[in-house]
Amino acid sequence: MAAPLILVGLGNPGPRYDHTRHNVGFDFLDRLASSRELSWRSLWFRPLSLAASPAIVLVKPRTYMNRSGQVFPWLLSRFGVLPDQICVVVDNMDLPVGEIRMKRKGSPAGHNGLKSIHAVLGSDAYPRLYVGIGRPAAGTTTVEHVLGRFSPEERALVEAAFERVLPPFLCADDEARSLEQWISAVNDLRRPPEDEVLLQGLSR
Repeated sequence: MAAPLILVGLGNPGPRYDHTRHNVGFDFLDRLASSRELSWRSLWFRPLSLAASPAIVLVKPRTYMNRSGQVFPWLLSRFGVLPDQICVVVDNMDLPVGEIRMKRKGSPAGHNGLKSIHAVLGSDAYPRLYVGIGRPAAGTTTVEHVLGRFSPEERALVEAAFERVLPPFLCADDEARSLEQWISAVNDLRRPPEDEVLLQGLSR
């Protein structure tokens, strides 16, 4: 039997952090779980929440962001996969709000969740699904930015981006894809169509 697609969304637990920019990894998995009619459950003695079917496994670490890597040894053992078979869904300040990009690997680039995963795995060779949150406004620190919430206009762009890239994940039961095929399928949908960009006044 083929290994399931495993997505690990990064974020901080608790209502204080709900729907902050740093928690877009959680938000994307919640949207995907709802679309696939999957229910979240907590595991005894494991710092994570899980929503799963035979074809796809969604994971939200219940550690704080800077300890996200703690869930990886159990995931690798439980599902019999290698690090490059787990995709991490994470916020990215270098992408504008409303853009999503998937990459085969990359450096932590100062992101505490990715640094934690690197410390545990000893490698950056695992795929990521980056969700753009944009750069801080003038006079706003990086911490204030990532722990702040989107404006209503920004949240609408994020939700539209989620809706745009969901289709490949909704048909995960129907076909086996290589990592390169996943990357191509997602990145083909990474930006809004040209007419939406013009209407929203986004810079491409």
